[in-house]
Amino acid sequence: MAQQANDENIETISVLGSKVSNRTATESTSPIDILDTKQLNKGGFTELGQSLQSIAPSFNFSRTQVSDGSDLFRPATLRGLQPDQTLVLINGKRRHTQAIFGLSGTVGAGAAGTDMNSIPLMALKNVEILRDGAAARYGSDAIAGVINLSLNDSTGVTTGFFQGGATGEGDGDTYSFGLNRGFDIGNEGGFVNLSLEYRDGDGTNRAERDTGGSSTIAPGELSDEVRWRQGNSDTEFVSVFYNAALPVGNKELYSFAGFSNRTAFGNGFYRDFNRAERNVPQVYPDGFLPRIDNEAQDISFSVGFKGDINPDWTFDLSSVYGENQYDYSSSNTINASYAAQYLADNPNASAQDIADNAGPKGGYSGGFRFDQWTTNLDITGIIDRSGAEPIYLSIGAEYRKENYEIVPGEVASYACGLANADRSFPSVIDPEVFADCGFQAYQGLRPDAANKADRSSYAVYVEAETLLNEDWLVSAALRYEDVSNSNDDTIWKLATRYEVTEDFAVRAAASTGFRAPSLQQSGYTAFTTTLGGDGSLATSYTATAGSAFPAALGVDGLKLESSDNYNLGFAWDASNDLSITLDFYQIKIYDRINLGSFIGVDSEELQNFPAANAALAATGAVQGNFFSNSLDSTTTGVDFIASYSMELASGDLDIAFAANKNKTEIDKVNSPAGIPEGIALDEQRRSFLTHGQPQERATLTFDYQQDKWSSLLRFNYFGETEVTYFAGKHIALPDFLSPTNDWRDTSVVESAVLVDVNMGYQLNDSINLSVGIDNLFDETPDELGEDEVLNFITNGAMRYPLRALPYGFDGMTYYAKVNFSF
Repeated sequence: MAQQANDENIETISVLGSKVSNRTATESTSPIDILDTKQLNKGGFTELGQSLQSIAPSFNFSRTQVSDGSDLFRPATLRGLQPDQTLVLINGKRRHTQAIFGLSGTVGAGAAGTDMNSIPLMALKNVEILRDGAAARYGSDAIAGVINLSLNDSTGVTTGFFQGGATGEGDGDTYSFGLNRGFDIGNEGGFVNLSLEYRDGDGTNRAERDTGGSSTIAPGELSDEVRWRQGNSDTEFVSVFYNAALPVGNKELYSFAGFSNRTAFGNGFYRDFNRAERNVPQVYPDGFLPRIDNEAQDISFSVGFKGDINPDWTFDLSSVYGENQYDYSSSNTINASYAAQYLADNPNASAQDIADNAGPKGGYSGGFRFDQWTTNLDITGIIDRSGAEPIYLSIGAEYRKENYEIVPGEVASYACGLANADRSFPSVIDPEVFADCGFQAYQGLRPDAANKADRSSYAVYVEAETLLNEDWLVSAALRYEDVSNSNDDTIWKLATRYEVTEDFAVRAAASTGFRAPSLQQSGYTAFTTTLGGDGSLATSYTATAGSAFPAALGVDGLKLESSDNYNLGFAWDASNDLSITLDFYQIKIYDRINLGSFIGVDSEELQNFPAANAALAATGAVQGNFFSNSLDSTTTGVDFIASYSMELASGDLDIAFAANKNKTEIDKVNSPAGIPEGIALDEQRRSFLTHGQPQERATLTFDYQQDKWSSLLRFNYFGETEVTYFAGKHIALPDFLSPTNDWRDTSVVESAVLVDVNMGYQLNDSINLSVGIDNLFDETPDELGEDEVLNFITNGAMRYPLRALPYGFDGMTYYAKVNFSF
């Protein structure tokens, strides 16, 4: 699966890890995995993120359910860090990030990473994963590592596939189609390669009948049908990519671009029929399940010009634009305050009158926009040294411009009553209970939260690499970068590789790095309205970085995260058939950015901060929070990879074992003076950072080929996760409500081994048929117990935990696939 998986991969020249154009992955000073399209497509996964997770243990792709946006994007992480601490490139050029992030209760909360599933597998030639800090070479975000996606550049052949599958439960029908064709342009090596991919998937549901009651069933009795949803959403995906190059004399003009659009039809919690603040029974007599329609659109375009300056020096000038748009629309929902106001103004209204004046059942709830434009100039060459190996030198400069925007929803999505007044209204069910404002499940983005932000950055960098002798490779990199909305930094990297013998090499690296606060963090602001027990409106406020409220607490803005990375390992070709690598690493990160807990107006925490209290009160909110550089952490771990090839029964067997073990510890909480540490980093967020992703991951793959037959058997091990969200430490319920007189403090997803199998047959030169089963033994997390908070608050509807799910809860899936090539 990794760089040592087979001879073809060993000789593959890596884009990552070195500026020397002919350096292979095994010659690099840092660990690099190279995964070709054959490996990525051997299995039933049609999404890039899932495919990578199944073969690269250092890569995690956690699932989350019933959390804003999680139906469409999943956090992609390396080495147990945050999504925005891994840099993603396409053809060696920086890819834009997504416009949104999970706010709370999720892996990667507050971090806007790259949406891996916006990139079709059909468009790729291979994927490289650099498992080491590389900010000195590539800039911001490359703390955990770098993932480079190389686009297909083949010509003269048409390839594609059809795939269909479903789960063992009989739901989740998914159909996929992909097509790729490359064309030569002229006779000098010019080409254009085109890719198209489409995917349509029905949702899954693992929820059970609940005891919430209805107009015909008493609360406490089981519902007639399953009314909640716990599972994957209905999804649709379409994408078009191209990759092209055209010789111009002895130089080359190149370009690549992509468009993708994805939708997912998600949901919130079921709203019970008798919840006075949430429901209008004249519209939904038995309650309702609010739905959220998520739509993401990505556009990217790159153009570049490269070539020789002279026999020893080359240049590469490129410019890349990318944007992500993310929109929410709500349906099968209601703004309960509309009907409440109508009844308050018309106390003798009939049930039909109330229903007719209850407002819309859905509409646009708001969206986010992000775009990025990056321009690079790289000059690479050789400096001869008399009688010694030359110095390979690379110098470059980068300029990047970014824009971010929050788009408000329509009035009904957030309003309090038809007039959107600053008041509340008694509900239509119980005059002692006041109706909620805004749409249920996803309250719309308010106009006073609409915001636009932009920034720019520039960088210069230099890297040198040479062989001190025929066995000893050394490299050094230095980078200076200035980011307009934070500060500047100078970072470095030193790396070396020494061949002890022809078959055994030791490698080591030390580096500093940084991550600039994203615009999605520094430019984010939000207002949400809830009800107090007395019916008063209570507004919660998330302050923009550097605004009056956080500034009065000494948080004037967000500064760069910084890191120290250390890597030590070896690569050993034990024989012609057996290769082993082992790499130890430590990543210390300072001033990590986190979204803190809410602080109330006139609260004890603000007693000694009158200016901050006044600034918060001036917003009209009763409580507020903000992003800050609130913690330092240390992540330690080890990566192990072994691959073995042999002949067996007139066929070829490749065996690959790969494992990752990591641990993240919080070293320090950087809370503003006088503010409790629990405000800067609360128990829920701490649990996601330290235990929200598996600390142990491993894969064992047997890949066998004999004549026209091929088979794959893969074991995927996921370690345990444990978080406090939706558990006793998060939601405080009286113990007497629990059948055991006690609530579990944490939510645990147990460790598991998932087994995947695949059989293929080459029907003729053009067609390959394959069938397979993922998660053969139907592994799922343990079902919720009666002493778990999530079971209680969902009236027994939820079967499994909702957060920190490394392998999901759909269970076994099966598929059939036709690959064609002509």
